[in-house]
Amino acid sequence: MPEPAAASGERFWAYSLAVYGREGVAAACIALQDRHGLDVNFLLLGLFAGEHGCALGAEALARLDSLSAPWRENVTAKLRAVRRWLKAQGVFPAEAAAPLRQAVLAQEIEAERHQHRLMEQHLALAEAPADPAIAAGNLARYVIHAGVAPDAADLADLATLIVQAFPRVAAEDAKAMLGRHLPASAPAAPPLTPH
Repeated sequence: MPEPAAASGERFWAYSLAVYGREGVAAACIALQDRHGLDVNFLLLGLFAGEHGCALGAEALARLDSLSAPWRENVTAKLRAVRRWLKAQGVFPAEAAAPLRQAVLAQEIEAERHQHRLMEQHLALAEAPADPAIAAGNLARYVIHAGVAPDAADLADLATLIVQAFPRVAAEDAKAMLGRHLPASAPAAPPLTPH
């Protein structure tokens, strides 16, 4: 990912770049995206809001998802599909397609940045002390919003996100925090459009 911008209104982007670069975060985010169609931006948003002591309720998540969906579906997801196709395609040798794939990746990252801006502009962020339990609640509410009933692998990936965003939290504590917000048999919402 590129260097964070210092421009105002990009605190969420700068935060996401920092957290995404930590050990295991990218892999956990991509695994959750690939297994369930979760939006990596919303996973990072849950952490960012928790860093600011802000709980994201179901209504806020639904509003932000509705706002982000057209951009995600019509721009970011299409760029990601092209990039992944270029990686797997057999029409040209990999080294011949690599420059185009890298150019598409750069555009995909820029599309993610635009979604970050949109989300931050519409986020009612109250400044309060950082709280990993709030971040865990945000992640759990997003997963429920997305209609996902997390399994052990999902919980491990979500816990990785919390541990890396809040380094003083142990993995087992992160799982316990998530467990407090994820009912054993949470009713699944209708599935979201794949991200």
